[in-house]
Amino acid sequence: MSRQASIMGNATFERIASHVRIPLYRNAYALMLSSATTSGLGLLYWMLAARLYSASQVGTSAAVVSTMVLLSSLAQLNLKGALTRFIPVAGRATSRLIRYAYLISVALSALVASAFLAGVDIFAPAARFLKADLGLALWFILSTMAWSIFVLQDSALTGLRQTVWVPIENTLFGVAKIVLLIICSAALPQHGIFASWTIPSLAVLLPVNLLIFRKLVPEHMASSENRSAPIETGQVARFVAGDYVGSLFAEVSTSLLPVLVLTQAGASANAYFYLAWVIAYSLQLISMNLSTSLTVEGSRDQRRVELYARRVIVHMARLMTPAVLVVVIAAPSILRLFGSDYSLAGANVLRLLAFSAIPFSVNALYLSVARVRRQIKGMILVQGTLCVLALALSDLLIHEFSITGVGIAWLAAQSIVAVVLLLTELRPLWKAPVIRGSEGAV
Repeated sequence: MSRQASIMGNATFERIASHVRIPLYRNAYALMLSSATTSGLGLLYWMLAARLYSASQVGTSAAVVSTMVLLSSLAQLNLKGALTRFIPVAGRATSRLIRYAYLISVALSALVASAFLAGVDIFAPAARFLKADLGLALWFILSTMAWSIFVLQDSALTGLRQTVWVPIENTLFGVAKIVLLIICSAALPQHGIFASWTIPSLAVLLPVNLLIFRKLVPEHMASSENRSAPIETGQVARFVAGDYVGSLFAEVSTSLLPVLVLTQAGASANAYFYLAWVIAYSLQLISMNLSTSLTVEGSRDQRRVELYARRVIVHMARLMTPAVLVVVIAAPSILRLFGSDYSLAGANVLRLLAFSAIPFSVNALYLSVARVRRQIKGMILVQGTLCVLALALSDLLIHEFSITGVGIAWLAAQSIVAVVLLLTELRPLWKAPVIRGSEGAV
């Protein structure tokens, strides 16, 4: 009996190992591991923040962090999408592609952050304290610049098919944030959250990019030379321009929601909403990571993009369905970790945001396939529609239902677009012929 059990165990292990060796899944699982550790550490981070700082401080700091992320996203021109799309076939141009992405994003980050501070009284009066102190203003600008590289380096690692480094990097970042959060609660009570968020992002840039440019890029160029294609500046520019417009809608909708809540409902309400948003966002990362892996592998072999898409949507369903159910059922208990007020005020919005992860996965799948095929107009239309629906409905419903109205708006926006895509653009995928080949190649 024990011999049979051992044989069955070895066979199961071999199936799992064989499955994980497939690049489409291996890279996705590495990104999901990164998201899981980041989300877990993020949960601990905000739980401590809720206990070490007042609800008003948490709400204001969350809005500042969201603003920094939004400005950085504006300045990145969604070059992270270009890196995952073109690095797989860039060959000897890989290093130049990454360096130009960094340079452009850093320069634009400094410009956009400075412009924001100059007009902060108009854009976000609640954050005018950022420019009241010159040192704090310079810190905000530098942090925005650093955050751009911090985001792009993950995309570079993903495009290089070296996602195993992403969870290592982000785990170190998450742990450093928590340590600094505790230290800064006494040393910098007003700006401790922002300090603990930004200082670690600066610290990891040098070691990660030494790894990228000294080791991983040369290895990638040597191994992909036979599959490389000439990367024309105009080709990349057209892709970036179109992809940027679409991604801008996505970034605006997600980053402006906490700012909208802060403006319409106040700092304390935003604290309750923001922590529910952070938890629910971790569910969205499952489909985002699988879709990113689909983009990389589909770019390497576009003939198999339909096959990859079918496999990805099945994996999304398997992974997300139980995760969503757990969050929906345990929402009050999860938020109680932050305090009883967070549980009472945020449980319903957390449930709604968790449910929205299911239609969100359908939309993410479409965007990944469209990115591989360079269907820019479709990407802009889908992301623009999601942005307009989410913000317009949130602004309408927040007055009637407070932060729960924002959850209703987000779920409605994602569901409407997902249903339309399933009936139109994604429908042909399920009827596409299967390209036969070895499992390992897929």
